[in-house]
Amino acid sequence: MSENSLETMFRPKSVAILGASSDENKIGGRPVRYLKHYAFDGPIYPINPNHPEIQGLPAYKSILDVEGPVDLALIALPSAAVLQAIRECAEKAVKAVVIFSSGFAETGDEGREVQLELRRIADDAGMRIVGPNCMGIAAFDHNMIITFGVSMLNLPPELGPVSIVSQSGAYGGVAYAEARHRHLGVRLWATTGNESDVSVADCLNYYVEDPETKVILMYFEASRDGAKLMAGLEAAKKARKPVVAMKVGSSDVGAEAALSHTDSLAGSDSVVDTVLEKYNAYRAYTMDEFFDIGYAFTSGLFPAGNRVGIVTISGGVGVLMSDYADKLGLDVARLPETAQAKIRQVIPFAGTRNPVDITGQAVNQHEILEHCLNIMIEEGGYDVVIVYFAGMTSMEFLLKTGLTRVREKHPTAAIILSVTMEEETWKFFDDLNFLIIPDPTRAVRAAAALMQMGRGYAKAEPPAPPALPAPVCVPTAMLNEVEAKLILAKAGVPVVDERLATAADEAGLSAAEIGFPVAMKLVSTDILHKSEIGGVLLNVTDEAAAREGYTTLIERAKAAQPDAEVDGIVVAPMISGGVETILGVKADPAFGPVVVFGLGGIFVELLGDVTQRLAPFGVEEAHEMMREVKGFPLLDGARGAEPADIDALAEALSRLSVFAHENAHRIESIDINPFLVLPKGNGAFAVDALIVPKKNCDGNWCVPNH
Repeated sequence: MSENSLETMFRPKSVAILGASSDENKIGGRPVRYLKHYAFDGPIYPINPNHPEIQGLPAYKSILDVEGPVDLALIALPSAAVLQAIRECAEKAVKAVVIFSSGFAETGDEGREVQLELRRIADDAGMRIVGPNCMGIAAFDHNMIITFGVSMLNLPPELGPVSIVSQSGAYGGVAYAEARHRHLGVRLWATTGNESDVSVADCLNYYVEDPETKVILMYFEASRDGAKLMAGLEAAKKARKPVVAMKVGSSDVGAEAALSHTDSLAGSDSVVDTVLEKYNAYRAYTMDEFFDIGYAFTSGLFPAGNRVGIVTISGGVGVLMSDYADKLGLDVARLPETAQAKIRQVIPFAGTRNPVDITGQAVNQHEILEHCLNIMIEEGGYDVVIVYFAGMTSMEFLLKTGLTRVREKHPTAAIILSVTMEEETWKFFDDLNFLIIPDPTRAVRAAAALMQMGRGYAKAEPPAPPALPAPVCVPTAMLNEVEAKLILAKAGVPVVDERLATAADEAGLSAAEIGFPVAMKLVSTDILHKSEIGGVLLNVTDEAAAREGYTTLIERAKAAQPDAEVDGIVVAPMISGGVETILGVKADPAFGPVVVFGLGGIFVELLGDVTQRLAPFGVEEAHEMMREVKGFPLLDGARGAEPADIDALAEALSRLSVFAHENAHRIESIDINPFLVLPKGNGAFAVDALIVPKKNCDGNWCVPNH
C-alpha cells in the first residue's frame, strides 16, 4: 500500500505522542498507558520538552529529536501549538497523525482556516490526518490503542468480526463500550472528528478491505464526499460485509425551496435513506437497534425471504411478537395443517397455528421444544425462527431441550433465542451460531433485519440505464418553462404539444392550429407562481378569445410585477383524463442528483407520498420506484378505472434520471408538475416544467465544464 494509506495509520510500526504526560489519567497520558499495557509491538516515543522520562519511557523534547522513523504521531497539545507540531511531523516524514486537540473548524472561520492549513501541510508531505477534535483510533489485532477514553481500560479488548467508525468521538467511545457489553468483539475502531482529512467514508473503505472484518458499524453526521461513501457501501455489498449505519441530523431544505417544489420533497436526510437502501446497508435509529442488528449480522445468516416462525411458552408474548412482526412487514405465515397435527401429537393443548405456543409444559417435557422446532424448520418454510422463553434460563435446562441437536441437524438455520441467560451459557450457544436477544420485540426486529439484508443480497443488479438520444446540456441562464420543456424533450422526456406566442394575433393562430379548447399561460422566469396572479386561462374556445386572452395575461403580469420580463404566452391543448404525477430532480450536495416521484394533488401536498432514487437508473427500477408510493393503485386502475400508461411513465423517469446524471454539475433542480399519464397505450407528457441551473459561490449562474 502507499505511504499515505490507512494501513500505516492503523498498523504503525512506531508511535510518537506529542504532549505525552506522566499522569496516566490525563489526555496525553492515557494513550501511553494503553500502548504499554497492551504491549504495542514497536517503539513508543513520548514527546515532552519538560520531562526526561514519561511513564518509564525515555522522553524527547521534540519529535525531530527521535532518531528512528515515526509511522504514527499523536498530537495531544493545546490548539495554538498544533500547527507547529504538524510542521515538525511533516519534517520528520511521519506518515499519519491523530489530533485530539479541539478549537478548529468547529469554532468558526478562524479555526477553519487553521484546520485548512493543517491539511495543506499534510497533503504536501503525503501525511494522513485523523481529526482534529477526535477521540482517536485503535487496531486491536495490532495492540495499537490511541485514545483518551476510559472504556478500553474498564472493558479490555476482545477480538471479533466487528469494526466501528464514528464521526463523533463521544459516540465512538460509547459504541466500543456498548459493543463489549453486548458480547461483540471489536477489531478496528476509529473516530474521525472534524474530518480535515480521514473521514468515515475512508474508514469504511478500509474496513471493507480488511479480511477479518465481517460487520461494519458506522455513525456519521454528514458526508462531504458522497462518492467515496457510496464506493465503500458498494464494495461492502459486493463483499457481503453488512453495514449498520446511524446517521443523525435532518435536512434544511434550503433557501431556494420556493423556486422548486422538488426541493421540499427531497431533503438530504431522506437521500441518505435512498443511498443506504441502494447499497443494502441497514439504517438504525436507536442504540439498541444499532447493536442488536450489528450482533445479528455477525451470524452471517441472511435468508432472502420474509417468513418468520415463532415458538413461545407464553401465548401473550407470542401475540406481542406477531403484532410487531406484522408492523415490520413480516409474514407470520400459518404452519401447514399436517405440521400442526404433528405438534398436537406431542402436546395436544398447544397453540399450533404460528406462533406455536408450547406453554409452560415445556419446562416439564424437555423434548417438546426440540420436536416443535424441528417441525417449524423442516415443514414451516420459515426464513427465521424465534424461540421465546420467559425469565432466566439455565444451561442445564437448555441442554435438556435438545437445542444442540437441533443445531447439528440444521447448521444453517437462522434461529434466534429470546432467552435471558448467564454469560457462560450465552457464550456456549453463541458459539453454536444461535443468536441470543432476550427482548422478544428486539428479537423480531433482528429477524426482520436479517431477512432485509438477505433480500438485498439476493436481488439481481438492475439493467444499465439507457443512453440519451444525443448529448443534451443545460444552458447557464435561468430557463422559462417552454425552454425547459424543449430541453427535456431532447432528453427523451415527452412534453405537451404547445406554441409560444409573442403577440395577440399569433396566440389566435396558434390556438387554431392546436385545436380548441386550449389553455393559455404566462411565460416568465420572474413570475414563478402564475396561478396566484391569474396568469393561467383554461377552456379558451375560439381565436377571438385567444387573442383577448393574450392581452389579458400580459396586462395581469404588468399589474402584478411591473418589472417582470415576460417571454410571451404559451398556448397548449386542454386535455381531460389521465393521472397527474410529479417528477423532479434535486441536486444533493454529497450524493448528486436524486430523482423524486409522486402523485399530484393531496398525495404530495398533504401526505408527502413520494419516493426517490439516485440518478441514473433504468426502466425496471423506475417501475419499482413508482410502485412504492401509496397512491400507485390510481395508476394501476383502482376501483375499475382504466389503467394508466405506466410503461410510458417509467420510460420518462429513467430518461430524466440519465439527463440529470449527465448534467449533474449544471442542475440544481428540475420540477415537472404536472406530468400527465394518460390511459394505457396513450403515453404521458410534461405539462409544466422548471429547470433551475446551479449557481457558483458568487451567486452567478454556473459556467459549463464542457
